[in-house]
Amino acid sequence: MEKFLALNMNRLIGLLFVIIALGCKKEIETSQPTPIKLLAILAHPDDESAMGQVLSRYAREGNKVYLVIAADGRNGVEEHAGIPAGDSLAAIRKTETLCACKILGIEKPIFLGAYDSFGISTSFEEYFRQTTELKEKVAEQIERIQPNVILTFGPDGDTGHLDHKGIGDLVTEVILRSEGWQEKYPLYYLAWPKEKKFWMPQGEMTHLNYVHESYRNTAITYTKEDQDAFFKSLSCYKSQYTPEDIEKWIEAEKLDTTFTTYFREFVIADKRKQSF
Repeated sequence: MEKFLALNMNRLIGLLFVIIALGCKKEIETSQPTPIKLLAILAHPDDESAMGQVLSRYAREGNKVYLVIAADGRNGVEEHAGIPAGDSLAAIRKTETLCACKILGIEKPIFLGAYDSFGISTSFEEYFRQTTELKEKVAEQIERIQPNVILTFGPDGDTGHLDHKGIGDLVTEVILRSEGWQEKYPLYYLAWPKEKKFWMPQGEMTHLNYVHESYRNTAITYTKEDQDAFFKSLSCYKSQYTPEDIEKWIEAEKLDTTFTTYFREFVIADKRKQSF
């Protein structure tokens, strides 16, 4: 009898260990973060460099990272490249963005095909035609991808570029005109800190517009691996930057030891007020 009880007790203990082990395994499995879909909607080829470290991080962690580019960059003429404005430059910049996205580890970019300035340099009629088409195309991509997060430029427009402000406005409009989209597709604007050091080939002509610390409600950290991927991706843009430009950009970026990119989440109050 004692042998029988001991045998069954051993079996019971063994079964208990199996149950505990399975439970622990299940807990470990369920504790793994669920992959998300992140969608960056920006103005030009090379605009992803403003948040390249973050895109790299989320792709490296196993998430799907998508990039939508609104305008084709046909007017982004830089003297060192010797490429005139137009179709040829637009085609080259598309190839450069494909190169950068591959290095960052994100999905192939989606090009919406608008002209720089969204056609306003041609006429107001062309501007309204292109922006109307852009809003339709942006909405189509959001519905197709079903992102968990959308990134774009805020009212400051990153460097204050007209197209950067424009794409942020368009994306925000698309989100606001459809019931439930703000909740379903959380929208985040890039938000530079005032103390951020940077370098751009345009020099003093270009500056970073900043958002006050109290409004930068999202801080995304990244690793040196992500930073290195971002640095490497800059070399794709030979039509825009000289090797010296890239070297100075990297030097300035290395001064930021926080390894953090800031965003401002677009939030709508859940209560309707009856007065201002």
